[in-house]
Amino acid sequence: MVEPVTGRIHINDVGEVTWEEIDVGSAGANYGWLGSEEPDNIVAPLFTCKHVDAAPAGSGPGGFFKSAAIAGGAFDPAAGPFPADYRGQYYFADVVNRFVGRLDAANGNAAFAFASLSGSPVDLRVAGDGALLVLTRNGVTRITAP
Repeated sequence: MVEPVTGRIHINDVGEVTWEEIDVGSAGANYGWLGSEEPDNIVAPLFTCKHVDAAPAGSGPGGFFKSAAIAGGAFDPAAGPFPADYRGQYYFADVVNRFVGRLDAANGNAAFAFASLSGSPVDLRVAGDGALLVLTRNGVTRITAP
């Protein structure tokens, strides 16, 4: 997903059996193989989370997040229906665990739970009025407030 103002690209990297991650796209970057020990030239992800709960809860990569397949992402515009603290953030969804999370770049890329869904999300977009549209396997969910 491309952030419309800056051109920054976020890449949702779906892991095989261990990790999910969100990377910043850059020419020639080596993101490595998810969850593996790689050489020093690997570009670190913005966010990672495991497919299993952290022990103790909230510790390690991803904190309280447990993800199976990150699918879809969208940058919230600088104006819209969300409170100012939510604007300009990156929203991502998990197709298996049916949630939407958000990355707060102004807060060290801290990740927060944003919405739970009844359907499995496959993509996100921002509507002209700033609402977050979540395409699920059975319809579209429109989110206008956190």
